[in-house]
Amino acid sequence: MDYGTLANALLTHATKPVRASASFTLRWSGSTGNTSATDPGPNRFTYEGIFTHARLAWSARVPSQHFAFQSDPASTSFETFAALVNERNGSFSDTDDD
Repeated sequence: MDYGTLANALLTHATKPVRASASFTLRWSGSTGNTSATDPGPNRFTYEGIFTHARLAWSARVPSQHFAFQSDPASTSFETFAALVNERNGSFSDTDDD
């Protein structure tokens, strides 16, 4: 469903949502190294993972508004960085779920 704006979706509900769809194709590939960090201070988080590569293509449709969008192919996307991580924060940052 498309609510038009984030504020309408979460708060006001001033206008009714319309049927919409989005589709994502994300491809991860390779590993370029490990990464991890822990902050026991006020932010309280920890994560472990790998840096990797990723390519993304996506599309969206809102039929009632005759709107459609198709990104360029994933092969043309440009990554700044990509990472796959297991992250914990807040009250969960001290738990061991491995």
